[in-house]
Amino acid sequence: MKKIFLILTLLLLVNGCSFKNPPNKWQYNSADSFESYKNNFYYGYDTLAQKDLNKAIEDAKKSADITTLARIYLGTCAVHISVGMDDNCSNYTEIANIQELAEEKSLDAYYSFITHSIQKQQIPLLPKRYQNFARLLNEGAIQEAIEDMHEMDSISSKLLSASLVKEKLSIKDIKKVINSASFYGYKKAGLYWLEILQKRLQNKNKEKGQKKLR
Repeated sequence: MKKIFLILTLLLLVNGCSFKNPPNKWQYNSADSFESYKNNFYYGYDTLAQKDLNKAIEDAKKSADITTLARIYLGTCAVHISVGMDDNCSNYTEIANIQELAEEKSLDAYYSFITHSIQKQQIPLLPKRYQNFARLLNEGAIQEAIEDMHEMDSISSKLLSASLVKEKLSIKDIKKVINSASFYGYKKAGLYWLEILQKRLQNKNKEKGQKKLR
Protein backbone atom coordinates (compact mmCIF):
# COMPACT_ATOMS: atom_id res chain seq x y z
CA MET A 1 0.00 0.00 0.00
CA LYS A 2 2.83 2.36 0.93
CA LYS A 3 4.56 1.56 -2.39
CA ILE A 4 1.40 2.40 -4.38
CA PHE A 5 1.07 5.68 -2.48
CA LEU A 6 4.68 6.63 -3.35
CA ILE A 7 4.13 5.86 -7.04
CA LEU A 8 0.96 7.98 -7.14
CA THR A 9 2.77 10.86 -5.43
CA LEU A 10 5.62 10.68 -7.96
CA LEU A 11 3.20 10.68 -10.90
CA LEU A 12 1.46 13.76 -9.53
CA LEU A 13 4.80 15.55 -9.19
CA VAL A 14 5.84 14.65 -12.74
CA ASN A 15 2.51 15.78 -14.16
CA GLY A 16 2.74 18.98 -12.20
CA CYS A 17 6.17 19.72 -13.67
CA SER A 18 5.06 18.81 -17.17
CA PHE A 19 2.21 21.28 -17.30
CA LYS A 20 3.93 24.12 -15.52
CA ASN A 21 5.13 26.87 -17.90
CA PRO A 22 8.83 27.66 -17.47
CA PRO A 23 9.71 31.23 -16.47
CA ASN A 24 9.99 33.57 -19.47
CA LYS A 25 8.50 31.00 -21.80
CA TRP A 26 7.46 33.90 -24.07
CA GLN A 27 11.13 34.77 -24.46
CA TYR A 28 12.09 31.25 -25.56
CA ASN A 29 9.12 31.10 -27.93
CA SER A 30 10.03 34.48 -29.41
CA ALA A 31 13.65 33.45 -29.96
CA ASP A 32 12.60 30.15 -31.58
CA SER A 33 10.14 31.91 -33.89
CA PHE A 34 12.75 34.46 -34.91
CA GLU A 35 15.29 31.75 -35.69
CA SER A 36 12.66 30.02 -37.82
CA TYR A 37 11.93 33.37 -39.51
CA LYS A 38 15.59 33.80 -40.48
CA ASN A 39 15.83 30.35 -42.02
CA ASN A 40 12.56 30.61 -43.92
CA PHE A 41 13.46 34.10 -45.13
CA TYR A 42 16.80 32.92 -46.51
CA TYR A 43 15.17 29.80 -47.99
CA GLY A 44 12.82 32.11 -49.86
CA TYR A 45 9.67 30.95 -48.05
CA ASP A 46 8.29 34.45 -47.63
CA THR A 47 4.82 33.56 -46.34
CA LEU A 48 6.18 31.23 -43.67
CA ALA A 49 8.88 33.73 -42.77
CA GLN A 50 6.34 36.49 -42.21
CA LYS A 51 4.22 34.23 -40.00
CA ASP A 52 7.28 33.37 -37.92
CA LEU A 53 8.25 37.02 -37.58
CA ASN A 54 4.73 38.00 -36.54
CA LYS A 55 4.79 35.23 -33.91
CA ALA A 56 8.19 36.34 -32.61
CA ILE A 57 6.97 39.93 -32.26
CA GLU A 58 3.69 38.82 -30.69
CA ASP A 59 5.51 36.77 -28.03
CA ALA A 60 8.02 39.55 -27.38
CA LYS A 61 5.18 41.99 -26.72
CA LYS A 62 3.81 39.77 -23.95
CA SER A 63 6.28 41.31 -21.52
CA ALA A 64 6.83 44.86 -20.32
CA ASP A 65 10.53 44.26 -21.04
CA ILE A 66 10.99 45.62 -24.57
CA THR A 67 14.61 44.53 -24.95
CA THR A 68 13.63 41.31 -26.72
CA LEU A 69 11.36 43.24 -29.08
CA ALA A 70 14.20 45.66 -29.87
CA ARG A 71 16.51 42.74 -30.64
CA ILE A 72 13.93 41.28 -33.03
CA TYR A 73 13.58 44.63 -34.81
CA LEU A 74 17.36 44.94 -35.12
CA GLY A 75 17.73 41.32 -36.17
CA THR A 76 15.11 41.74 -38.88
CA CYS A 77 16.88 44.84 -40.14
CA ALA A 78 20.19 42.94 -40.25
CA VAL A 79 18.61 40.06 -42.19
CA HIS A 80 17.20 42.52 -44.74
CA ILE A 81 20.56 44.29 -45.11
CA SER A 82 22.30 40.94 -45.64
CA VAL A 83 20.39 40.44 -48.91
CA GLY A 84 20.60 44.03 -50.11
CA MET A 85 17.15 45.21 -49.05
CA ASP A 86 16.75 48.86 -48.13
CA ASP A 87 16.06 49.02 -44.40
CA ASN A 88 16.91 51.93 -42.13
CA CYS A 89 15.87 49.98 -39.02
CA SER A 90 12.99 52.40 -38.40
CA ASN A 91 11.13 49.94 -36.15
CA TYR A 92 14.13 49.92 -33.84
CA THR A 93 14.91 53.64 -33.97
CA GLU A 94 11.29 54.49 -33.10
CA ILE A 95 11.74 52.86 -29.68
CA ALA A 96 15.50 53.27 -29.20
CA ASN A 97 15.16 56.40 -27.06
CA ILE A 98 13.12 54.66 -24.38
CA GLN A 99 15.27 54.77 -21.26
CA GLU A 100 15.27 50.99 -20.81
CA LEU A 101 16.78 50.57 -24.28
CA ALA A 102 19.03 53.63 -24.09
CA GLU A 103 20.84 51.88 -21.25
CA GLU A 104 21.40 48.79 -23.43
CA LYS A 105 24.58 50.04 -25.08
CA SER A 106 25.08 46.73 -26.89
CA LEU A 107 21.92 47.33 -28.93
CA ASP A 108 23.11 50.75 -30.02
CA ALA A 109 26.51 49.27 -30.90
CA TYR A 110 24.89 46.61 -33.09
CA TYR A 111 22.69 49.21 -34.78
CA SER A 112 25.79 51.31 -35.50
CA PHE A 113 27.58 48.24 -36.84
CA ILE A 114 24.91 47.27 -39.38
CA THR A 115 24.48 50.90 -40.49
CA HIS A 116 28.21 51.52 -41.08
CA SER A 117 28.56 54.02 -38.23
CA ILE A 118 30.21 52.06 -35.42
CA GLN A 119 32.84 53.80 -33.28
CA LYS A 120 35.98 52.15 -31.96
CA GLN A 121 34.76 52.23 -28.34
CA GLN A 122 31.56 50.40 -29.32
CA ILE A 123 33.32 47.35 -30.80
CA PRO A 124 33.69 45.45 -27.47
CA LEU A 125 29.92 45.76 -27.03
CA LEU A 126 29.19 43.80 -30.22
CA PRO A 127 28.43 40.07 -30.20
CA LYS A 128 31.82 38.35 -30.00
CA ARG A 129 31.55 36.85 -33.49
CA TYR A 130 31.65 40.34 -35.03
CA GLN A 131 34.28 42.02 -32.87
CA ASN A 132 37.42 41.07 -34.79
CA PHE A 133 35.74 41.80 -38.13
CA ALA A 134 34.60 45.23 -36.92
CA ARG A 135 38.01 46.00 -35.41
CA LEU A 136 39.78 45.19 -38.67
CA LEU A 137 37.36 47.35 -40.63
CA ASN A 138 37.86 50.18 -38.18
CA GLU A 139 41.62 49.91 -38.67
CA GLY A 140 41.25 49.94 -42.45
CA ALA A 141 42.49 46.34 -42.77
CA ILE A 142 39.84 45.44 -45.35
CA GLN A 143 41.38 42.26 -46.75
CA GLU A 144 42.00 40.90 -43.27
CA ALA A 145 38.38 41.68 -42.39
CA ILE A 146 37.19 39.81 -45.48
CA GLU A 147 39.29 36.80 -44.52
CA ASP A 148 37.77 36.93 -41.04
CA MET A 149 34.30 37.05 -42.62
CA HIS A 150 34.98 33.88 -44.60
CA GLU A 151 35.99 32.12 -41.36
CA MET A 152 32.75 32.92 -39.51
CA ASP A 153 30.86 29.80 -38.38
CA SER A 154 27.40 31.38 -38.52
CA ILE A 155 26.10 31.63 -42.09
CA SER A 156 23.78 34.53 -41.20
CA SER A 157 26.71 36.42 -39.65
CA LYS A 158 28.78 35.73 -42.76
CA LEU A 159 26.01 37.01 -45.05
CA LEU A 160 25.57 40.18 -43.02
CA SER A 161 29.30 40.87 -42.83
CA ALA A 162 29.69 40.25 -46.56
CA SER A 163 26.96 42.79 -47.29
CA LEU A 164 28.79 45.39 -45.19
CA VAL A 165 31.91 45.07 -47.36
CA LYS A 166 30.34 44.02 -50.66
CA GLU A 167 32.02 46.82 -52.63
CA LYS A 168 35.41 45.52 -51.47
CA LEU A 169 34.79 41.85 -52.29
CA SER A 170 36.60 40.27 -55.21
CA ILE A 171 34.83 37.98 -57.66
CA LYS A 172 36.45 35.06 -55.88
CA ASP A 173 35.11 36.31 -52.52
CA ILE A 174 31.60 36.65 -53.93
CA LYS A 175 31.72 33.10 -55.30
CA LYS A 176 32.68 31.84 -51.84
CA VAL A 177 29.69 33.63 -50.31
CA ILE A 178 27.41 32.10 -52.97
CA ASN A 179 28.79 28.65 -52.21
CA SER A 180 28.14 29.15 -48.48
CA ALA A 181 24.55 30.26 -49.13
CA SER A 182 23.98 27.34 -51.50
CA PHE A 183 25.37 24.85 -48.99
CA TYR A 184 22.63 25.86 -46.52
CA GLY A 185 19.95 26.00 -49.19
CA TYR A 186 19.53 29.74 -48.71
CA LYS A 187 17.94 30.48 -52.09
CA LYS A 188 17.15 34.15 -51.48
CA ALA A 189 20.67 34.93 -50.29
CA GLY A 190 22.21 32.91 -53.14
CA LEU A 191 20.16 34.74 -55.79
CA TYR A 192 21.10 38.11 -54.32
CA TRP A 193 24.81 37.32 -54.44
CA LEU A 194 24.50 35.82 -57.92
CA GLU A 195 23.07 39.14 -59.05
CA ILE A 196 26.03 40.95 -57.45
CA LEU A 197 28.39 38.54 -59.22
CA GLN A 198 26.76 39.08 -62.63
CA LYS A 199 27.03 42.85 -62.29
CA ARG A 200 30.66 42.57 -61.26
CA LEU A 201 31.46 40.31 -64.24
CA GLN A 202 29.65 42.67 -66.62
CA ASN A 203 31.64 45.63 -65.29
CA LYS A 204 34.84 43.65 -65.65
CA ASN A 205 34.03 42.81 -69.28
CA LYS A 206 33.23 46.47 -69.99
CA GLU A 207 36.58 47.51 -68.53
CA LYS A 208 38.37 44.97 -70.72
CA GLY A 209 36.51 46.27 -73.79
CA GLN A 210 37.42 49.86 -72.99
CA LYS A 211 41.08 48.91 -72.60
CA LYS A 212 41.09 47.22 -76.04
CA LEU A 213 39.59 50.32 -77.64
CA ARG A 214 42.40 52.42 -76.22
